[in-house]
Amino acid sequence: MATKTILIPMSGLATTPAPLDAALTVGNRLGAHVEALHVSIDPRDSVAYVGEGMTSAMIEDVMASAEQEANERKARARQRFEEACSKNNVTQSDSSAADGKATASMTEIVGREEDYVASKGRLADLIVAGRSDDDDEVSPSVTLETALMDTGRPVLVVPPGESADHLGTNIAIAWNGSVEAARAVSAALHFLCEAEKVTILEVEEAGKHGPSASDVVSYLAHHGVTATSRDIRASSGSVSENLLSAVREENVDLLVMGAYTRSRLRRLIFGGVTGDILENAHVPVLLAH
Repeated sequence: MATKTILIPMSGLATTPAPLDAALTVGNRLGAHVEALHVSIDPRDSVAYVGEGMTSAMIEDVMASAEQEANERKARARQRFEEACSKNNVTQSDSSAADGKATASMTEIVGREEDYVASKGRLADLIVAGRSDDDDEVSPSVTLETALMDTGRPVLVVPPGESADHLGTNIAIAWNGSVEAARAVSAALHFLCEAEKVTILEVEEAGKHGPSASDVVSYLAHHGVTATSRDIRASSGSVSENLLSAVREENVDLLVMGAYTRSRLRRLIFGGVTGDILENAHVPVLLAH
């Protein structure tokens, strides 16, 4: 499936433009429409967090302050969006261009960002998200999990300060035979077909079932992609540490993997590879659940 619509939530982008630049870079590469989504908290919701016994005048002051702060955030987000479009030479328009070039628009809504990401994300071909930024009013971790768990769409997570200029030149696939990993490979096919190097990193996990890394190599060959495989064997570190070590050794610029392949209960008991990767990866990660 061709990627023609990209959604990028604006939370978490207060201090780094990397995810927005990545979304526009990918948009340029694919001739896609990029929708930047900025969701402001309703000033009336701020009243729920104030103490009891406040006078109506005090409540009005709280709401006025919250509204002013929301407007300032919205203005900063609009400025970041316009600067990024200019930098990446992307035309601002609400619709796709007839000539197949990338376009971008910014949607400004009041409400809960995770609700709108869950709704709008289901009709986006790709969602681009940034890592946590404590300076924003919405927790990107909540938005990111919503994008992964509630949209059924692939999510590209871009670490702070990471350039997307060469994204997808050297790709690694973290393969464990799961349904989620298979969906991630399918979502990444466009990038894989254009990559100069593709490596299947087979992650050894207890009780793993499904196709092997060599099966993935054969599958990709049918799409004209030449790939090699490499076993990631357990060592003194965790699965995520061994995986990220291999990513560094292979000089990878994009990691493709399934997200949350364990049940929520197993993640609570044993921890999760996905969370560790999202927290520590130094390269963009394309995930699918």
